[in-house]
Amino acid sequence: MMDKTLIKAILFDSGRTLNVPRTGQWHITPNFYEIIDKDKITSNPMVLRNAMGKASDYINKILKVSTQEEEFLMFKEFYRIALNEIQYPVIDDNVLTALAKDNVYNDEKFLFFDDVEPSLKVLVKKYKVGVVSDTWPSLERVFVNKGLRKYFSTFIMSSIYGSSKAEKILLKIAIDELNVKANETLFIDDSESNLKAVEEFGMIPILIDRYDRKELQSKYPIIRSLEELSKLKNLEVPKGIYMGD
Repeated sequence: MMDKTLIKAILFDSGRTLNVPRTGQWHITPNFYEIIDKDKITSNPMVLRNAMGKASDYINKILKVSTQEEEFLMFKEFYRIALNEIQYPVIDDNVLTALAKDNVYNDEKFLFFDDVEPSLKVLVKKYKVGVVSDTWPSLERVFVNKGLRKYFSTFIMSSIYGSSKAEKILLKIAIDELNVKANETLFIDDSESNLKAVEEFGMIPILIDRYDRKELQSKYPIIRSLEELSKLKNLEVPKGIYMGD
């Protein structure tokens, strides 16, 4: 009889797994076009996109961001770079402060998928549940204020540790905090590249497709909603993995 590995924990990525940006773009904040005069921005969306890309290059080099205050200062510089790139006519402290505040301190910057809380309520009855995300400190506050943080026994944000999922340090911290083994843990992520690191670490990778892309193929099991996890019967896991009764 084959030994079965009992799954004891489920770890989730956050962005495009549990939540998405309300505007559809991470750094176009809910009040972006109230703070910025849209008439003074080029009508070519690629120009703004490229400017955001250059500003992202700057923040992606900052590995350690320990507090929301540090995150706020980082995003002030982010928007200074972006607005300078599009040659916005008024780049002063008032504008930069308003944009950074809307990015960091606005709890409405994210939309959570409808299945998140109902599924978590079911999953926490059987599994230890956590978040491991390449992100900044304000994410946890949003989860707290939305009433979702209570479901997670660990909540790992990359910038707190100056690392990323790809380096696997965060994965080790998560399983240590949950007191489980890697092979007893599912990891749900929307990125195959992240799941490659998860697989190498010894966890069970599951790809989530929130956009129902029928043509999507993957070496990893694919789910389209968290309900497939909470119901379990629709989830195909590798041979020898036991999800419990």
